[in-house]
Order: sequence, then structure tokens, then C-alpha cells
Amino acid sequence: MVDLLITPEFFPDECISFNDTFYKTVLLYSHTILERWPNFTHCRPQCGMCQLSQRDHSYTVFNLVLIGFVLPFIGMCGLMGNALSAYVYSRPAMRSSTNSYLCALGCSDSAVICTAIFLFCVDSVRRYSLTLSVIYGALSSFIYPLGMAAQTCSVYFTLAAGIDCFVQVCLPDTLKTFMSRPSFVRKTVIGVVLFSILYNIPHCFEAVVLECWHPQFQNPSLEMCPAPFRFLPTYMLIYYKYMYSLFLAIGPLVVLVILNSCIIFATMFVKRGGDNTNTGDTISLVLVVLLFLTCNAAALLLNVLEARLAELLGPRLDYVVDASNLLVVLNSSFNFCIYVTFSSQFRRTLRQCFSASKARPTPRRVLLLRRQPELLI
Repeated sequence: MVDLLITPEFFPDECISFNDTFYKTVLLYSHTILERWPNFTHCRPQCGMCQLSQRDHSYTVFNLVLIGFVLPFIGMCGLMGNALSAYVYSRPAMRSSTNSYLCALGCSDSAVICTAIFLFCVDSVRRYSLTLSVIYGALSSFIYPLGMAAQTCSVYFTLAAGIDCFVQVCLPDTLKTFMSRPSFVRKTVIGVVLFSILYNIPHCFEAVVLECWHPQFQNPSLEMCPAPFRFLPTYMLIYYKYMYSLFLAIGPLVVLVILNSCIIFATMFVKRGGDNTNTGDTISLVLVVLLFLTCNAAALLLNVLEARLAELLGPRLDYVVDASNLLVVLNSSFNFCIYVTFSSQFRRTLRQCFSASKARPTPRRVLLLRRQPELLI
């Protein structure tokens, strides 16, 4: 319960315009989201009040190196790779149902990287800049749901590509033809995007943003704190435990493991001596799925077993969280390397795209301008 002394009557008259900030602070304190009542400066609570534990120096250095430098470097490389992957898979020579899903996967992975750089990297370095602190506080409550929606898209585009590859390798021609139709692929992609948006709408209500006073910079800033809605027992049980396990964790993982096993078996033992090009594309997709399973295992375990791991690891859980966030970005950044290494058709199309751009003829208008003096003579 809220302390009886913490009431608007004891808020100074000159702070009347900050009543919204005061009531949000009371709301957080009354639901024990704040461990203690914060100190107020210039009618604002001090920033950092929602930080549950003080971070030691070793973790600060670890976080700054891993999340502040390594993560954005991998992410920027991944953005370039995903842009090339999406471009190559959108070319007419590469057009197929599976490649369409891989093209969509490249786009969603790029969105995952962009939102991750903001949510993780900016959060890591904002303590050194007032501007970054304000930007992070203002935008993080919107970018977090977008990042979760992008991550959901990546999960289901990977699943759609795996299902399509399984159909193309293992099932009869009638099903291959049906699932290869452009209209079916287009509806599947749109369905995945709509489902990802709708599924992650509850994340929009998980944050409270309020004004705070930054003691380091001696200026106003913004603080994002978890909302009481985030800790409702029913919400945590249904949405974070059961629905997350079914739709984003155990469900997709089990399906992908089964599909991958069937594809590997069919490729290695049933269809020996087949087309080497198709085999290379199949192997690259299998490796993409295996990379997805490996990199997302830690994040999935953290989300499902968050409370139990917090009890076991205590403050050391922060190290595991940072490592799992880096693995998510690595998974979204590494697919291009797999395509280039194992898919000969991807390499060939990529070379053709670059050679075509280099061999582009000089525009006729320039040639006419060069000949113009001779015509005048």
C-alpha cells in the first residue's frame, strides 16, 4: 500500500504542472515496482529509480564492450548482408516459394537488428549522453513492441521456409504446386505480418514513461519503467508462459526440429544423385534453421524460466541476458554467410547482379554530347 504521507497535498504548489509525473510515481511505488520512494528534484523523481539493482564495475565494462561495441558492429554487417540477401532472392532467376520466404526473412531480420541496436546498444551507452537518455525514454516504449513483432515475423518466416522446403523435398507434386503459387505465398507473408502485429499488441501496455531529473547532467530527462500490467499474475501466466511457449518457443522449435530431420533424411538417403543446385539450397536452409535453433535457445529459456533463473543466478543473470541478446542479433546477421557458402545459385545470381551493374553501358545522351562539337564543325 502507498504510504499515507505520499499524497498530492504534500506536493509543492509550484509543481502542480507535474501532477502526472507524481501520480505515475505513486502508481509504480504502490505496486512495489519501485523499491523505495525516490528523491524529487525540481518536481521530478531522480532518473534510474526503476533500476532494480546496482551494477558493479565489471558488469558495466562487460556490457559496454559486448552490447555497446560488439553488438552494433555485428548488426551493421548483418544489415548489409540482409539487404544483399533480400535483393538476390527477389531477382527473377531466384524466384521460388522458399526463396520468397527467405527474402521476407531478410527484411524482418533487418528490423530485428535495427530495434535491437536501439533497445540494447543505446540503453548501454545512454548513461554518457543526456540526448540519448531523452531519446531512449521517449521511443523505447514504442520500439520494444515493434522489435518483438519483427522477431515474431522472423520466427514464422523461418518456419514457413522450413515447411515449404519440406513440401518441396518430401511431398507429392500436387502439394508442391499448390504451395508454390504466388498468391499462396503472398497470403502467407501477409498473414505472418498481421499475426505478429496482433500477437505483440499487449507489449504496448507494458511500460510507463515519466519525466525524471538526471543527477549526472543536472537536467530533465525521461525514464521508462515497467507498468503494473506487466506483472499481473494472470497476464504473466497466460501470455508469457503458456502463449509464449506455444507460439514462439516450444511450438515452433519442435516443428522445425521435426521438419529439419525429415529434410536431412530425404536429402541424404532418399534423393541421392539429384540436382546439386537444389541440394545446396536445401542445405543452406537447413543450416539457417539450425542457426536459428541454436541462437534462440538461450533467449527462449530466459523468457520461459525468467523467475527461476533470477533466483538461481541473482545479479549474474544480467551477463546471460546480454549474451542471449547478442545471439539474437547474430542469428539475424549471419544468414548471408550461409547463403554465400552453401548455395551455388545464390552465389551465381549475386555475381550476375554485380557484373550487370558494372557492365551497364554509357547513357546515349552522354555520347551525343561528346559528339556535339564535331557536328558543330
